[in-house]
Amino acid sequence: MYKIEKLGTLFLMAIFAAFFVMTGGVSEKCQTYPYFVCALGFLLCALNLGRGVFKEKKGIPIDTSAPLTTEQFISIIITLAVSSLYIFLASRVGYFIMTFLYVAGFSYYQSREQKKYLYPVVALGMCVVIYFAFKMFLHIPLPAGLLF
Repeated sequence: MYKIEKLGTLFLMAIFAAFFVMTGGVSEKCQTYPYFVCALGFLLCALNLGRGVFKEKKGIPIDTSAPLTTEQFISIIITLAVSSLYIFLASRVGYFIMTFLYVAGFSYYQSREQKKYLYPVVALGMCVVIYFAFKMFLHIPLPAGLLF
């Protein structure tokens, strides 16, 4: 188990290192935040690697969760497929229409215990907050499609 933990951490470190190198090609005005995120990620990976090596040397077992059940795995596949479809359709149908449908549908799919009217209310509220925050306040354009 220690080998998988260390290899996974080294893989994440390599990703952060690659993004750190790629940030060098970005405008100097925009480099601070990506460098900070990469450095923070690299630091956290180094701490995780050190923790894994320490536990291996002391013989302390690594806390692992149980593997995914078939039902959980299917749920993840469905979530990834629907999220990909949302990303694809947001710029074609309309960002706000697809966001409303995605949030309401995904919320209902994940938890059906709430009252049915809450799912569209929360989705609508989220769309309103995004509209005012990005379009009105920050003046950031959002994808526009056929409907809105």
